[in-house]
Amino acid sequence: MGSKQAAPQQTDGQAPAIDSKLVDKLAGRMRDSLLPGDDPMDKDRLHEAARFVLEAGAAREMNRSAIALESLSEERRFMRIAIVNDDMPFLVDSTAAAIAAAGLSIDRLVHPVVPVERAQDRRLETILDSDPDDAFYESMIYIETSRVDARQRRELLASLKETLGDVRAAVQDWPKLQAAMRADADAIESEGPEGEQGAEVLRWLNEGMLTQLGHMVRTRGGDVEDALGICRKSAAQLLAEASYDRAFAWFAAGNDPRRPLIIKANHLSNVHRRVPLDLFIVPVEDNGETAALSLHAGVWTSAALAAPPRNVPRLRRQLDMLRGRHGFDDGGHAGKALVHALTTLPHDLLIGFSESDVERVAITMMSLVDRPRPRLALVEAPLARHLFAFVWLPRDMVATQVRLEIQALLEE
Repeated sequence: MGSKQAAPQQTDGQAPAIDSKLVDKLAGRMRDSLLPGDDPMDKDRLHEAARFVLEAGAAREMNRSAIALESLSEERRFMRIAIVNDDMPFLVDSTAAAIAAAGLSIDRLVHPVVPVERAQDRRLETILDSDPDDAFYESMIYIETSRVDARQRRELLASLKETLGDVRAAVQDWPKLQAAMRADADAIESEGPEGEQGAEVLRWLNEGMLTQLGHMVRTRGGDVEDALGICRKSAAQLLAEASYDRAFAWFAAGNDPRRPLIIKANHLSNVHRRVPLDLFIVPVEDNGETAALSLHAGVWTSAALAAPPRNVPRLRRQLDMLRGRHGFDDGGHAGKALVHALTTLPHDLLIGFSESDVERVAITMMSLVDRPRPRLALVEAPLARHLFAFVWLPRDMVATQVRLEIQALLEE
C-alpha cells in the first residue's frame, strides 16, 4: 500500500502537481458529504484538505490503498490522514476502529465517494461531474486527529495497512466465504439431529447474520488449505497449536454431538468492529475419523445479536427445551421471564454453550427479575479456552468503583 508521512514544511520535489480543477471538484464533494452537526470547514481549509487527499491518491495502483499521514502546526496542532481506496464496505468503520485502538479520538471525518477516471499509468485524470451507474467509484477518506510522535505514526500506519488489507481480502472473497459455509452446512446436515440443527445455524448465519471475514481448512498434520479472506492476511493463525489439538480431540471423543463447535478467538477483528472473532468449527471426516477442521471466522451482525431467541437456530431449541422441562407457560410470568433472559443474554456466547450451561445462566437471570440481588455465574467455554463470568447487581449498586472491584476479584 502506498503511504506518506511528511511534515508540510518539508519538500523533496516529488509531490505530484494537482490540477486546481480537481481540487475544486473534490472540495465540493467533501463539502456535500459533511453530515448535519459536523463543524463547517471554510473554503481555504476545505481546499487544502482536498489537495492533501488528491496528493495521496494521485497515482494509486489498482487493488491497493493509498495512505498519507501528516502532522500540522497551524492555529492548532493536529494530524491529518488521507486514505484513497476502491469503494467497498467496511472502510470507514474499520479505519475508525483502528484509529481508536491506537488511543486517538477522531476530531473530523469526511468521506466522499467519488466517480473518477484514471489513465493507464493509474494517475488520476478526472472527477466526474455526474454520478453514472457504470463509473468507477473511489472512497476518499479525510480524517483529523490529535498529533502523535514519529513512532506512533509508524505504528498507526502499519495498523491501517493491515486493516485495509483485511477489508479488501474479506470483500473480495465474500462469495467464496458464503459458498464454503453452504458446503459445510450441507456436509453436516445428515449427521443426526445435531447435524440438522448445526446446518440450520450455518445457513441462518450465511443469510446476512454473520459478517463473514475468513475461512480455512486445517489438517491434522498442521497444513492450511483454502485460506480465504482475513485467513490469507492478518488472521493466518486463528488458534494456537494446543487449541487445534483440543478441537481434534473434542470431535474424536464423540462425547458432545454439537456441530459446528462455536468458540471465540483471541484474535481481534480488524474489519467492521474491533471485537474477538467468532469461530465456527466443522469437522472434515474421512473414513470415520476427523481428518481436518473447517474454520469460519466472522463477527455477528447487530441484527443477529438483537434477534428474538425464537428466530435464532439452536437458541430456539433451547427455549423450547427449557419451557418443556420446567413447565413454563408461553404467556405466563415465568415463560415471559425466560424469553427476556434469552433475549438479553449475548447470543454470540449463548449459542456456543452446552444446554446445561444455557439452562443454568438463564434460570439464574430469571430468578432475579422479581428480587434483584447480586449473583455470579461462571461458564467454561468449549475447549477450555475462555471462562465467561456473568455478574448481576441491583441497579442501585451499579457504580464504576463496584464494577472495578468485581473485575479485580474475577481476575484474581
